[in-house]
Amino acid sequence: MAKDRLQVIEMDVPQSVVQFGMRGVARDDKEFMPAFVLNQILGGGGFASRLTEEVREKRGLAYSVYSYLQPYRRASIFAGGVATKNEEVGRSLDVIRSELKRMADDGPTPAELENAKSYLTGSFALRFDTNAKIANQLLGFLFEGYGIGYIDQRNALVNAVTLDDVKRVARELLKTDELIVTVVGKPQGLTR
Repeated sequence: MAKDRLQVIEMDVPQSVVQFGMRGVARDDKEFMPAFVLNQILGGGGFASRLTEEVREKRGLAYSVYSYLQPYRRASIFAGGVATKNEEVGRSLDVIRSELKRMADDGPTPAELENAKSYLTGSFALRFDTNAKIANQLLGFLFEGYGIGYIDQRNALVNAVTLDDVKRVARELLKTDELIVTVVGKPQGLTR
């Protein structure tokens, strides 16, 4: 990893907190929905995500690892994080980089894609189960420039995402040489 893409802020604690990121996809970009589904598969899907499977389940390196896609008004980021024992930071980051590269090279499996789409469409209604959530969702749609009709279109947009779409976006988005990493703690095993 290039030295200017790794920042370590030393703090005398037994566990380090890692944030990583790179450029993302804007909300109004035609590639946003495939990137949204990609993130669900990679690290946004909690226990059903690749990062959780590889970092937590298979290797026991961390309790939590995640990713997210955040489209801001003038910039967008794909980011994530992990917190782990200082002595496991290097291994955890190696696994994360490896999974980002594997996704960029191979894309998801058909089963991963279908599981992600099923979850994203099935859980969408839960965003509207209280008055506060309804107001928040409608405000978000208006802020993004979508009309009320987006509620009826959203799941169709998710379901329209193909395996080729996600593979293409993964190749374009997940460039591990552009990964920016910040670590707070006393990490061990980092390659500088």
